[in-house]
Amino acid sequence: MKRDLFDLSIPDGGAYTDLLVKRPDYQRLVTFVENKKEPLYSWFYYKEGFARELVWKLLDEMGVPEGGTVFDPFCGTGNTLLACMQREYNSIGCEILPLGAFVSNTKLQQDYDVEKLAEEIRRINSFKFGETSLKWVDPGFIDINRAFSRYARNDLLFFKEKIIWVEDEKIRNFMMLALLSIVLQASNAKRDGGVIRIVKKKHLAPVRYLFKNKLKRMFRDVKKMQHHDCFAKAYLGDARSFEPDEKVDACITSPPYLNYIDYTKLYGLELALLLDRDEISQLRKMSLRSHIGAESRGKTVDSELLRQTLENINDPLTKSPEIVGDYFADMNQVMKKVHGGLKKGGKFALVVGNACLPGTTIDVDLILAELGQKMGFEVKEILVANVRWCDVHGITKDRPARESIVVLEK
Repeated sequence: MKRDLFDLSIPDGGAYTDLLVKRPDYQRLVTFVENKKEPLYSWFYYKEGFARELVWKLLDEMGVPEGGTVFDPFCGTGNTLLACMQREYNSIGCEILPLGAFVSNTKLQQDYDVEKLAEEIRRINSFKFGETSLKWVDPGFIDINRAFSRYARNDLLFFKEKIIWVEDEKIRNFMMLALLSIVLQASNAKRDGGVIRIVKKKHLAPVRYLFKNKLKRMFRDVKKMQHHDCFAKAYLGDARSFEPDEKVDACITSPPYLNYIDYTKLYGLELALLLDRDEISQLRKMSLRSHIGAESRGKTVDSELLRQTLENINDPLTKSPEIVGDYFADMNQVMKKVHGGLKKGGKFALVVGNACLPGTTIDVDLILAELGQKMGFEVKEILVANVRWCDVHGITKDRPARESIVVLEK
């Protein structure tokens, strides 16, 4: 992290700026990069996730008691839960995206019957080409016929149908995760920033080859798995209304960043293999208002920093001020739920990225710190993991934006 970028990112005389601490050792840990070759973590590539080591460092730095319980209200594909389980902490997650909840719980499965799993893998790999009665769902925002070749479309559904009939739930989940993880590789689509685009890929590998190799790599991880005597589970639910049944010792999470990314679109191909069109459409309406262009609910919160920010927005996307207000209104709800669910003295770490808009930078980390203090948290520090130039929406490199970890204590 360049020193001048860190300094340039700090507003003059701004509230909570004295709590900003430069932590370049966290720079790679707030990304998925470190997980790409890690057993279990690499089963599904989720770019928005953070590294296992991030969780471990925060557990140590925040002094979370051994054997305690950690909550993640935006658990994504379960990295926090898995990292806690591997350190013998209990963990509870909440995730509104069914894909994320499914991937999380499958990665948390333990005590496989290895011989039975090997037998089922051999059996499913032995199937020859065949037709299927299943049909692809039209998600409404991407053309399935353009995204996949006819052979890939058929093979993905063919294997899905075979997996559905696997009796052992643990093995069935294992195989379905393997299939979901290759969907993008088998397609003519790519995730490009916050959108998914149709591109013409050369030399696409057949679904059967990708599936067989994924199962092989995942099985290799299973054979090395260790048993952990702790509770770990992801619940399908909305972070704005979910609260653990019992008080927890800490919360480590990364909410959706305030940006243009609609996760139901970004992972639309995988969702089309799991849900029907109405379910996908409903999911988009239910999601946290994190992306500019989402349907506004016209809500905001009592925040001086937010008020100043809204006054500075000069964005041709006319909904920007309303969506920004909605985002912090939603985050305020989530933070209140976390506050209610934490034990006295419990720590709350939020990994967040500041947003760039034409004319202004939204200091998400500082605004969330203010909201936290207003509801009774003590703002301990704001660990700045990364600072980069704004480079979106045609903005030139005239100002930097931070990626930070806001640490609060009840």
